[in-house]
Amino acid sequence: MSYSLDFVVPGVPNRKGQAWDFLEDLTDRYEDDRGPTHPLLRQLHDVLVARYPCLSSYADGDPEKDDCPWADGPLINNFASEMGMVSIKSSRAEEVVPFAVDAALALGITVMDGQDEKIHRPK
Repeated sequence: MSYSLDFVVPGVPNRKGQAWDFLEDLTDRYEDDRGPTHPLLRQLHDVLVARYPCLSSYADGDPEKDDCPWADGPLINNFASEMGMVSIKSSRAEEVVPFAVDAALALGITVMDGQDEKIHRPK
């Protein structure tokens, strides 16, 4: 089981219902997005893997790989031109989610947390 966060670069509508509809539209485009990773999303990726190395950075058989909080990798493949999506192992969510949210907000990126139905907006 995993915990997912969506990181959104374009402005998210202020009304809650519109915001989730906006995310759904972005998600539909995300699947076909072949554009370069947005620079802010690349920065976020770099901050995240500096703290929690990417699952793909571990060698096969490395016992530390099981402790990696990311549910998939390479993590950079989860970042596109308008949004990024990460899956965090549920066992590590309590630790990793607050860090990921704070890191994104510091870069001016909105975080949409579907599990808690919360939208974290940069100030």
